[in-house]
Amino acid sequence: MKPFNFSVTRPALALLCLGLAGCQSPKIVAPLGGGYEEVSHPARFSHDESELTRNSFEHQDTDGETVVIWPSLYGVNEVVKGDLAIFVGDLAYVEPDAKGTRPRLFAVKAPELPLDITDEMLWRWSKAAGKDFAKALDQFSLVTPAAKNGGLELQLEFYSEDKDWPDQSLLQLDWNQVSEMMRAVKKKGVVEKDLRWHTPFIGERF
Repeated sequence: MKPFNFSVTRPALALLCLGLAGCQSPKIVAPLGGGYEEVSHPARFSHDESELTRNSFEHQDTDGETVVIWPSLYGVNEVVKGDLAIFVGDLAYVEPDAKGTRPRLFAVKAPELPLDITDEMLWRWSKAAGKDFAKALDQFSLVTPAAKNGGLELQLEFYSEDKDWPDQSLLQLDWNQVSEMMRAVKKKGVVEKDLRWHTPFIGERF
């Protein structure tokens, strides 16, 4: 008797995996220094594209214990300096399903809670640029951090149809200024939770 020949095409295999348990690829861990890691989570065959691209920001201590600092990164650079990390996370803000998200700038010294320093950043930028702070809060769309010139460079992007308002702008901070921003959030902020992932953080609202 001839042996049974079982062959499955790639599309059929995808459907089979989806029907049984959902196909998943292995996690990819990218070390960033200081124990911080960017972790790419398993992809699955799904109509929900957000499940294909989610990266989290995590920290592993000297005992090998891993803590999720933020469950969903926005997709720009992270900056690590010693035990300090600067990252941009997706913050869910629409209830009840919390599908709406916006990028926020965070600073963290693990294992402490991350600090949302976005409003502090925009206050410093508006003061330096001579722009209205309330409008900066309203028009802000994205920030990309980078370690440059011995400090932290922040490229801000705004969504505005105002001809007198920039689409992009740079804010250069030294590390002492970053520490001042963190102290301000710790002093004036309160513990909040992301509405989708229920991740705690300290947020400050002007």
